Amino acid sequence: MAKKILIIDDEPDVIDTLTFMLKARNFEVVSAPDGLSGLSLAKADKPDLILLDIMMPGMDGYEVCSKIKTDNATKHIPVIMLTAKGEGEAVTKAHRSGANDYIVKPFNLPTLLGRLNKYIKQQKR
Repeated sequence: MAKKILIIDDEPDVIDTLTFMLKARNFEVVSAPDGLSGLSLAKADKPDLILLDIMMPGMDGYEVCSKIKTDNATKHIPVIMLTAKGEGEAVTKAHRSGANDYIVKPFNLPTLLGRLNKYIKQQKR
C-alpha cells in the first residue's frame, strides 16, 4: 500500500513539483493550498506524513503544526517543515511548534526522500 503524503503549501509550483516527484516514487499525494484546508485534510485523509510550508497567508505553518500536534486525531503524524526560511530562529520556532524536521528550500531530492523514509519507517500505527 502506498504511503500517503499531505503537502500544505500556498505555492502551486511547489505542490506540482513535489507531487510529480513523490508520485514517481510510488507515494500517494494529497495537497492543500492553505493551513485551514490542510488541517481538514490531515484529519480526513490520515496521511503518513505532512510536508508543511511556513510562510502562508492566514494561518502560518507554525500555527498549523501546533494544531496538528495538539489534536489527538493527528498528533502522531510526522510533520516536516519545508520552507525558504533558513534562519536559526525559524528552525527553533518550527521545533517548538512540534515539527519533527525542517528542510530549507531549495531542497535536493535525496535529502527530502531520506527524511520522508526516516519518519515513515519510525511511525507506528
